[in-house]
Amino acid sequence: MRKPKGTKRFKLGINSRLTILVSVLLVVSFGAILLLSTTLNNQQAQGEMLEKAQILSQEMGAAWKFIEENQDLIDTDSDGSYNFKGIYCALAGKSIAARFSEETGYVIRYISTTPRDEEAYPDYFESKAYEAFSEGLLEYFGISEYEGEDVFRFVTPILVEESCLRCHGDPIGETDMTGYPKEGLREGDIGGAISIIMPIQNYMAGVENSIERQVLGIFIVVVLLMTIMYFAVSRMIMKPLAQLEQAATRIEEGDLNVDLRNIRAQGEMRDLARQLDSMAQRLRTSYDNLESQVIVRTEQLEATNEVLRLQRIELEQANERLLNESKYKSDFLAIMSHELRTPLTSILAFTEIWQTMPTSKSAEEQEAVREIKENGMLLLQMINNILETARLEAGKDELSLEEVDMVDLFGAVQDSVGFIANKRGVSFTTSIAPDVPIFTSDWGKLRRINENLCSNAIKFTQRGGQVNLSVTYDPKRSEAIISVSDDGIGIEEKDLPFIFDRFTQSDSSSYRRYKGSGLGLAVVKDLVAVLGGSIRVESVHHEGSTFIVNIPTNRNDSNAGGGDGL
Repeated sequence: MRKPKGTKRFKLGINSRLTILVSVLLVVSFGAILLLSTTLNNQQAQGEMLEKAQILSQEMGAAWKFIEENQDLIDTDSDGSYNFKGIYCALAGKSIAARFSEETGYVIRYISTTPRDEEAYPDYFESKAYEAFSEGLLEYFGISEYEGEDVFRFVTPILVEESCLRCHGDPIGETDMTGYPKEGLREGDIGGAISIIMPIQNYMAGVENSIERQVLGIFIVVVLLMTIMYFAVSRMIMKPLAQLEQAATRIEEGDLNVDLRNIRAQGEMRDLARQLDSMAQRLRTSYDNLESQVIVRTEQLEATNEVLRLQRIELEQANERLLNESKYKSDFLAIMSHELRTPLTSILAFTEIWQTMPTSKSAEEQEAVREIKENGMLLLQMINNILETARLEAGKDELSLEEVDMVDLFGAVQDSVGFIANKRGVSFTTSIAPDVPIFTSDWGKLRRINENLCSNAIKFTQRGGQVNLSVTYDPKRSEAIISVSDDGIGIEEKDLPFIFDRFTQSDSSSYRRYKGSGLGLAVVKDLVAVLGGSIRVESVHHEGSTFIVNIPTNRNDSNAGGGDGL
């Protein structure tokens, strides 16, 4: 099936991208070449100007030296008498410099920080040269501005020699043969400097011409190479790619009758063409067999669905049987427990009547009746737990809300389990914080929770131990916090996660030793959840346990007042 063609987005092809890339590279390359060429040519021109300035300073120095060495000969007449002719080294040097400057356009200056001529004071560049001489340099040069034009400047010091001292040495202030006061210089001091100023227009013109020729030559070579590369890429890559793209488009549209074996390509492009051709052939084979494969897979899927349907029916039937069996079990337990509770209640009532009768009773009779009463109450508690478990499993347990006063509730618990605690020699105490309010809850379920927790604590506390039932109030969370603590056998840490499971005690031998059904704590947890509270336990093995129940005091359920449902 052919796919509908959508609107094609404008996108650049490889040719366009390659052209842009080459153009960018070309511009960047030209910029780099131009910068490098300019830098190198400027350095070369500056080197040439420096070399010429050095030679020129040496020639000026040689003229200066010549006058200095022949000063005595110049000032001696033919008869051998001294006759100062007014020609001396400084005058000769300045004269030669002036004439040279007039003929060449160069400027040669003799400068000094203590000049005998006002025009010989150093300017800014020459002052920087003097600073460099003070640091040990013997040359200072660079391109700077002079009289509004960029020029190359070169400054080198003139060191005082022994022959210079007769005009510039000691004593300071004495008039020398030229009529100027001596400066008191010493051999090796800087007596002045030669400053050479060279125009750079001719050099820069040569540099620009050189750069233009280099850039033009490079441009021609690069363009030629890029042209060759472009045609080579177009022939070896772009044309085969275009053919591959056309073939891929046909395959995408469902036309698998493509033949890529005759594409003129080399290397990786040829391998790609062969792989695409092989893929097209495999797709043709797959499409030819697809219909028969779909029929087979459809039949297999229908068979599998039929098996799943039968299994679902069987599972539903099994679930229905389990629900019926669970309901039968719960109803059986509820009926049996209810039928057992009625005669057991009568037995307990008669033991109460017997204990209150004024007739004399022997110690053995009293002990037997107390034993009957204790075991009867334990049995009644077990039956009540079984009934509660059956109601919870059947979902028939409803809340019966009323005003609960914890003083009355703890009194009822005291009457119910105090007898058992006294019989076992366990101290049972209660405490109620004064700020615990009267609140709305299910009085019967709260009593069942406290009775189970307290009887459980008494059961696992040795003779002489203590069990305490207390309640406090948390106004921030509006919760009554009931706490049942004992100093009994405690619970091992590994058993804590399972302590609220049904038919579970921390020690398997406890069923025999402590006569428990393992339902008490499970019932407590379920009742606490029904009241919207929470329960947790803190215990240390062989030191005791504390069960903490948080019950909300602002409970106001709409389903209140229904009874126990059984």
